[in-house]
Amino acid sequence: MSVTQWTDQLQSDDQSILLAIRERKTMPGQQQERIRLSSMGGESTCSNSSNGASGSTIMKIRRRVVMMGAARVGKTSIIKQFLYDQFPDRYKETIEELHRGDYELPDGARLTLDILDTSGAYQFPAMRELSISTADAFLLVFCVDREDTWDQVKHFKEQIIERRGPKIPIVIVGNKCELPERFLPTEITEAISRYDWECGYVECSAKENSNIVQVFKELLAQAKVQYNLSPAVRRRRMSLPSYVENRSGSTKGRYMLKRNSCTVA
Repeated sequence: MSVTQWTDQLQSDDQSILLAIRERKTMPGQQQERIRLSSMGGESTCSNSSNGASGSTIMKIRRRVVMMGAARVGKTSIIKQFLYDQFPDRYKETIEELHRGDYELPDGARLTLDILDTSGAYQFPAMRELSISTADAFLLVFCVDREDTWDQVKHFKEQIIERRGPKIPIVIVGNKCELPERFLPTEITEAISRYDWECGYVECSAKENSNIVQVFKELLAQAKVQYNLSPAVRRRRMSLPSYVENRSGSTKGRYMLKRNSCTVA
């Protein structure tokens, strides 16, 4: 399956991003409620399971979030803290990596969350265009001490709005808030993000694992989805990287797919 075909599967309906993540095992015979979704892209399917005379309907949901920003702003670090409770001690340039988290929601639904970590370099415009056209929501990351990264976020935001329209959920993320210096006060960057751009806004520190879950809470708020997230993320299982290949079996253009199943309680 090609990358384009694979990503197109993530946009099969007009339902909302549902990122209310909390692990809860389904007990035998327990009745599950259907999840009511609002209007945003993604993929949702239902499967039936039964135990004796009783049965339940399990909603399976897949959502795609694209992380964008200049190089060295901490996009990869935010993802790794959220999914794996890890902070990389060395910088490694990202081309594109797709991370996957599998979750159970409070009412028993199954959520697969695909988070695309994009390159901060300028030499991949075609890949950026594909990322913008296939996403359900966006996290745009800048460094609080680097004005050039804020300018890049503004540029990405304009590209997204032009391509996808003003209603696509976007959260502006100011990373490295542990640093003592910044190019603008929080009040100004937040006011611009919320009132001028009509986006969500969160500041966090991937290094100190501070406010990382709040980034995804804000994404839910922008998608107008009710959620119940706590600040704690617990890793349940993590497997080795696997690959997505095209139908011919060729490894050309394949994406590294990092899978992880975890719990937010």
